[in-house]
Amino acid sequence: MSEEKPKGEAPADKKAEGGNAKPAKAPMNKKMIIIAAVVLADLGIMAGLGMFIVGKLKGKTVDPVAEAQKEQEAAEKEKKHELTKIGTVLPKPLPFTVNIPGTPPHYLKCSIQLEWDGVEAPGGGEKEGGGAALDETGKEITKRMPKITDIIINILSSQSYDELLKPSGKQKMKEAIVTEINAILPDAHHEEGEKKKKEAGPEPTGKLRNAFFTEFIVQ
Repeated sequence: MSEEKPKGEAPADKKAEGGNAKPAKAPMNKKMIIIAAVVLADLGIMAGLGMFIVGKLKGKTVDPVAEAQKEQEAAEKEKKHELTKIGTVLPKPLPFTVNIPGTPPHYLKCSIQLEWDGVEAPGGGEKEGGGAALDETGKEITKRMPKITDIIINILSSQSYDELLKPSGKQKMKEAIVTEINAILPDAHHEEGEKKKKEAGPEPTGKLRNAFFTEFIVQ
């Protein structure tokens, strides 16, 4: 007689094949994780690049108000420097007495000092007869003193009595004196080599930078 197997019991070979093993996960989940990681990496790179570009653009942005303020401050600083720095002057002011046209007649008695950007004369010390030794510009001024005197007399005697009493009139005369004298002065000769490198102070131009009235009497 054949033996009957209990109902519901799985064959032994099927138990061996399947056992209690869980079914494997679908490969789709792994692909989704990889895609998500790539997308996140791209977003991070794009965000960093965007921040870099924005930073660069901000750095190049120019504030016109701030720039105008900087330019004004620089101009004021330069103006203050020009007013406070001291140049080279003649050993003595130049005295003048000229007639002023008009009725009644008047005359102007004044003394004028000339100033330029100079350097210490070669050898330094004092010149013969006393006084500071003149540099090249000072020597050129001295050489042309007859012509310079004539220029100043013409400028002074061409002013009206009313103009001489105004501060603007005095300023106008000083500017004219500097401009006309500079027209007859040569440019500075710059020596090359180590001597030029050792020169202190402003680089000479061979031209006047100012004229000053040290005496001014109108009668």
